[in-house]
Amino acid sequence: MFDKLIVSEPAGSGVKNRRSYFMVSSFVVGVLFLAAVVFSIYAADFGLGNESFELSMVMAPPEIAPVEPQPLRQQPQTSQSATKAEKPTRIVNMPRPDEIGPVPSEISTAANAVQTRPPGEFQIGPADTNPGTSTQPGPPSIGPSVAEAPAAIIPKPETKPEPVKPDPPKPPPVISGGVVNGTAKDLPTPVYPAAAKQLGISGVVQVQVLIDESGKVISANAVNGNALLKPAAEKAAWGARFSPTYLTGAAVKVSGVIIYNFKK
Repeated sequence: MFDKLIVSEPAGSGVKNRRSYFMVSSFVVGVLFLAAVVFSIYAADFGLGNESFELSMVMAPPEIAPVEPQPLRQQPQTSQSATKAEKPTRIVNMPRPDEIGPVPSEISTAANAVQTRPPGEFQIGPADTNPGTSTQPGPPSIGPSVAEAPAAIIPKPETKPEPVKPDPPKPPPVISGGVVNGTAKDLPTPVYPAAAKQLGISGVVQVQVLIDESGKVISANAVNGNALLKPAAEKAAWGARFSPTYLTGAAVKVSGVIIYNFKK
């Protein structure tokens, strides 16, 4: 009985089941897609890069106050005829430094109290005036300076004469005494050289001497004789002493000759 049991379902039940399954699947897929989009947004690195950015602020230029134009000053109008009529005035008719005139008789470094005459026409008046300048009385006005004065009135520096230097004292004269053996106060005898004795050498030796003001020998030089005898003669001459020699009341030097005779 149950073998032939046939279960029947309503006609629209299968369609409803598929519709609900499709709706649930679409909802789940949409939730997953939305979750993936949100996750990708938070996970992405939106960097501005490594470039440096300067922050500048644009400011408006300051306002410049308008400058009001100043009114033009009115120049005093002078008539051309009055200008032509003006002439410089001078108290005295004094030549200018650039003019060739008589040389002043006196030399002075003080500045002139009046002005020199100008080039061109001028007139004599109570004060030194120039066209277009204020007038001043004569005495306070200052004339040309010393630098502008003629070279003739500039004083030259005084030159002092150089002191005369006295002539240096002249050395006392030297007189010739010839052979001075006889005038000697002390005339040592020279030592006979042993070598000259062994060789049998003898003879005369002349020694040129210079005697100072006190009578002392200050120079001795053998001028002739044997070479072995000269040193002994010169040594003896250095020890000679003489009396001072006077000429017109002053002691002088004497040049003479001492003669030594070496005998065997």
